Amino acid sequence: MNDQGGSCLAEPEISLCSTPVSVAHRGGTLLFAATATLLLFWGLGGRSLWAAEGRWAQITREMLLTGDFFHPTIGGEPYFDKPLLTYWLRAAIFALTGRLNELTVRLPSALAGLAAVWATMKIGSRLWSAGTGRIAGWFLLTMYAFLFWARTGMADAENLAAITLAVAWYWSRRDRLGFSAMLIFYLIAFVGALTKGLTAVAVPICIVLPDMLIERRWRILFGIRHIAAFGLAVLVYLSPFVYASLTRPASYQSSGLALVFQENVLRYFRPFDHKGAFYMYLYELPVLLLPWTPLFTLAAFGVVRCRRSLDSHTRWLVWAIVLVFMFFSLSGSRRSYYILPILPLCALLMAVFVVWMREPWTDELRQKGLAVQRVLLIGLIVFDLATPLILIIAGKVWQFHTHLIFHVASLAVGTTAILVGFGLDLFKWPRFSLDERGVIQPWIGVAAVLLGGYFCWQQGILDRNRTGYPFTQELRARSAAFPPERIAMFPQVNANILFYLHADKPIRILKNVDQLRSFLESGVPGVVIIQNRYAAGLPPEIVNELQKRKSLHERIQPWESKSSKKEKWAAWSWGQPSDAAGATENREGANDAI
Repeated sequence: MNDQGGSCLAEPEISLCSTPVSVAHRGGTLLFAATATLLLFWGLGGRSLWAAEGRWAQITREMLLTGDFFHPTIGGEPYFDKPLLTYWLRAAIFALTGRLNELTVRLPSALAGLAAVWATMKIGSRLWSAGTGRIAGWFLLTMYAFLFWARTGMADAENLAAITLAVAWYWSRRDRLGFSAMLIFYLIAFVGALTKGLTAVAVPICIVLPDMLIERRWRILFGIRHIAAFGLAVLVYLSPFVYASLTRPASYQSSGLALVFQENVLRYFRPFDHKGAFYMYLYELPVLLLPWTPLFTLAAFGVVRCRRSLDSHTRWLVWAIVLVFMFFSLSGSRRSYYILPILPLCALLMAVFVVWMREPWTDELRQKGLAVQRVLLIGLIVFDLATPLILIIAGKVWQFHTHLIFHVASLAVGTTAILVGFGLDLFKWPRFSLDERGVIQPWIGVAAVLLGGYFCWQQGILDRNRTGYPFTQELRARSAAFPPERIAMFPQVNANILFYLHADKPIRILKNVDQLRSFLESGVPGVVIIQNRYAAGLPPEIVNELQKRKSLHERIQPWESKSSKKEKWAAWSWGQPSDAAGATENREGANDAI
């Protein structure tokens, strides 16, 4: 399979001192597996839910409370924006653990991240060498954006994993693409589409298409076996929506198909939100590739210079990257993380550049790239070591104060990164070599320590300085005595707050000022939660009415922009219900599990 189309990809000379290659390979594999496990799973539940994580958590929670797994809701209101499989995965974790919390909400994403790394390694091993696959896995594992989304309780990591697994399966069966092989390829893709959307189908097709065209295998696309395999996979994809529609036949919307079509097809051609510039990925992709952006830039430059002598596999890889980039750029709706599926391909390109390109000018280019990487990573080490001093200055200027343990954590991470870098550089431990040539070994180690220190340790400490979680905990304590029907949000639901309230029934969503006024003037004890941006525009009589109640406000931190103040929440409570004891017992009891 290692097709060498020219001198540019001549077999590299591999030297692992006196240690047998098999021993070195086992040692490298062991080190990689241990590092991947730590980076993806350590401290996974150590911070509160952020941003949209609460949406996935609360929908899963309401599914468990109602027993309805085909009609997702938030606060009792239908929410069909995304397919069902991501919620089912979290429900399955709950069935195994009996808990739905920060850890279990994020666990499917971390497992998906592990699957994506494994699939990337398999592609590299299949097309070039085992060492190339492992280096690609290291690059992907130590990308900031990849780790961030693999440790976030949303559907993006699952989508990325499905795409990468489908491509890995294609290459494992590429020379025998019969009905069963194509069926499994499409099943992986369409099952992935049940996590986030149809990009899980479109992107793998974009990725494998260049190989089919280059090798003149396009006739397979029009064969009866291929069409039948595609059709059966479509039926599997549609089955949850069909069942949902049959069980709620009142409207087409109730099946979720309308919103799936809107979110995945109409949004691509006629966007209704997230209308970024068509060139935005030119500056977003370098950010997603950090800390390996310099190396990727030089790798891209290298393959362009070496394009006439590239082997067929590298030529496919280049075209796959170009097509995926174009696919997302041509979409009318763009967000930075939409293009995450390109990251495994970029990791493979860097691995090929580091290991296989062997012309003199390429070696010089590689050394320049590694020199820039060295400067960047050393700069990050220095920043980590200087963080305590920076925070002291920030505290004096902006009254920003962190816990002492964060200062200690920064010093520990920076010191460990220095020791790892110099240790690997000096000793070149072949048994636990990170790659075939040892060229990139110290800097991958440094990147792993820096990212691991942040995601597995420092991030959880920083979370203590965020105001969102303390706000929800205080709000929960204040509202525990009230039945859910006397707790209301205006004018829309916040899934994070709703999840942390642990209400066993949907709370009220007040959608207009008249409903809010009626709720306040009813005279019945209750709690109302309002986002700041809407509170500022309320009529004076309602503002006066709120001022009579006991208030609780989510505070803004010094490092946040002033505009974020509008995104904060405030709550007002009044009175005590007569059944306070019973309500409190119910809210604080067995219901806490979900």
